[in-house]
Amino acid sequence: MSRQTYRNELEIISEILESVTESGSNGRYITEIVRDANLSYSMALEKLKKLVDGGLVKTAQGEKSRVYVATEQGIKFYRELGNFEELTSCLRVT
Repeated sequence: MSRQTYRNELEIISEILESVTESGSNGRYITEIVRDANLSYSMALEKLKKLVDGGLVKTAQGEKSRVYVATEQGIKFYRELGNFEELTSCLRVT
Protein backbone atom coordinates (compact mmCIF):
# COMPACT_ATOMS: atom_id res chain seq x y z
CA MET A 1 0.00 0.00 0.00
CA SER A 2 1.52 3.33 -1.03
CA ARG A 3 1.32 6.47 1.02
CA GLN A 4 -0.23 9.45 -0.67
CA THR A 5 1.94 12.52 -0.49
CA TYR A 6 0.25 15.87 -0.19
CA ARG A 7 1.52 19.13 -1.57
CA ASN A 8 2.10 22.06 0.71
CA GLU A 9 0.86 25.54 -0.14
CA LEU A 10 4.20 26.62 -1.56
CA GLU A 11 4.21 23.69 -3.99
CA ILE A 12 0.68 24.52 -5.11
CA ILE A 13 1.55 28.18 -5.61
CA SER A 14 4.64 27.14 -7.55
CA GLU A 15 2.52 25.03 -9.90
CA ILE A 16 0.05 27.88 -10.43
CA LEU A 17 2.88 30.32 -11.14
CA GLU A 18 4.41 27.83 -13.55
CA SER A 19 1.14 27.63 -15.44
CA VAL A 20 0.61 31.39 -15.73
CA THR A 21 4.30 32.09 -16.42
CA GLU A 22 4.41 29.60 -19.30
CA SER A 23 1.44 31.33 -20.92
CA GLY A 24 3.35 34.58 -21.25
CA SER A 25 1.31 37.72 -21.85
CA ASN A 26 -1.64 35.67 -23.17
CA GLY A 27 -2.51 34.56 -19.66
CA ARG A 28 -4.31 31.42 -18.56
CA TYR A 29 -8.01 30.80 -18.03
CA ILE A 30 -8.98 29.44 -14.64
CA THR A 31 -9.91 26.07 -16.21
CA GLU A 32 -6.40 25.73 -17.63
CA ILE A 33 -4.85 26.55 -14.25
CA VAL A 34 -7.12 24.00 -12.54
CA ARG A 35 -5.97 21.34 -15.00
CA ASP A 36 -2.27 22.30 -14.95
CA ALA A 37 -2.02 22.46 -11.16
CA ASN A 38 -4.46 19.59 -10.52
CA LEU A 39 -6.66 21.67 -8.22
CA SER A 40 -10.35 22.05 -7.57
CA TYR A 41 -11.92 25.20 -8.98
CA SER A 42 -12.49 26.67 -5.51
CA MET A 43 -8.93 25.91 -4.36
CA ALA A 44 -7.51 27.52 -7.51
CA LEU A 45 -9.60 30.66 -6.93
CA GLU A 46 -8.44 30.83 -3.31
CA LYS A 47 -4.76 30.58 -4.24
CA LEU A 48 -5.11 32.96 -7.20
CA LYS A 49 -6.68 35.57 -4.93
CA LYS A 50 -3.62 35.37 -2.68
CA LEU A 51 -1.31 35.70 -5.68
CA VAL A 52 -3.26 38.68 -7.07
CA ASP A 53 -3.35 40.35 -3.64
CA GLY A 54 0.40 39.77 -3.34
CA GLY A 55 1.10 41.34 -6.73
CA LEU A 56 2.50 38.14 -8.25
CA VAL A 57 -0.38 37.66 -10.69
CA LYS A 58 -2.78 40.09 -12.35
CA THR A 59 -6.06 39.59 -14.15
CA ALA A 60 -6.86 40.67 -17.68
CA GLN A 61 -9.77 40.24 -20.06
CA GLY A 62 -9.28 37.35 -22.45
CA GLU A 63 -11.31 36.49 -25.54
CA LYS A 64 -13.93 34.62 -23.53
CA SER A 65 -13.43 35.57 -19.90
CA ARG A 66 -10.86 36.67 -17.36
CA VAL A 67 -7.31 35.37 -17.66
CA TYR A 68 -4.50 35.35 -15.13
CA VAL A 69 -1.08 36.71 -16.10
CA ALA A 70 2.17 36.59 -14.11
CA THR A 71 3.58 40.00 -13.21
CA GLU A 72 7.30 40.75 -13.40
CA GLN A 73 7.43 40.26 -9.64
CA GLY A 74 5.60 36.92 -10.03
CA ILE A 75 8.04 35.72 -12.70
CA LYS A 76 10.99 36.67 -10.51
CA PHE A 77 9.44 34.95 -7.49
CA TYR A 78 8.77 31.80 -9.54
CA ARG A 79 12.40 31.66 -10.73
CA GLU A 80 13.77 32.19 -7.22
CA LEU A 81 11.40 29.57 -5.87
CA GLY A 82 12.70 27.13 -8.49
CA ASN A 83 16.27 27.87 -7.40
CA PHE A 84 15.29 27.30 -3.77
CA GLU A 85 13.54 24.00 -4.59
CA GLU A 86 16.61 22.86 -6.54
CA LEU A 87 18.88 23.69 -3.60
CA THR A 88 16.68 21.90 -1.07
CA SER A 89 16.52 18.90 -3.39
CA CYS A 90 20.32 18.78 -3.57
CA LEU A 91 20.50 18.98 0.22
CA ARG A 92 17.68 16.45 0.55
CA VAL A 93 15.65 18.85 2.65
CA THR A 94 11.90 18.34 2.49
